[in-house]
Amino acid sequence: MTTPPSGLSNIEARLERNETRLDGFGAALSNLAQGVTALGDKIDKRGQTPWGVIWSALGTAVGVLTVVGGLAYYPIKDGQADLKGALLLLQDRSDKRLEALAGSQVSRAEHEVHWRMQEREVDAVRARVGRVEDRLTTRIERLEAMRAPAGR
Repeated sequence: MTTPPSGLSNIEARLERNETRLDGFGAALSNLAQGVTALGDKIDKRGQTPWGVIWSALGTAVGVLTVVGGLAYYPIKDGQADLKGALLLLQDRSDKRLEALAGSQVSRAEHEVHWRMQEREVDAVRARVGRVEDRLTTRIERLEAMRAPAGR
């Protein structure tokens, strides 16, 4: 094999260095292209609606509202149960009192029946007293008539 002239070996070394540089430059351009592509993807994603974040926030909000609603609802439910028990007890007491009153009270209709009977009895007594007065008056007049001629 023959050795190449010194100028030629110098050119080959320079060519190899330039090729190495070009390979590095190509890799740098490739990295730059990937970075631009990634940046473009980020810009594209920025314009999109982040549905994942929105659904996660809504799920969390529903959970918080459910807990707060439950904490507000249970005392009200317990209060309603206490109130219902008190009302049922009050209703039972009222029913017993009404039954006692109904047993001791006389209705107006029953009073009216008794009042009519008493009025009839009073009318009958007046009529009887009137007849007795008439008979007594007649007797007294007869007795006076019998006495009057004898006493003159």
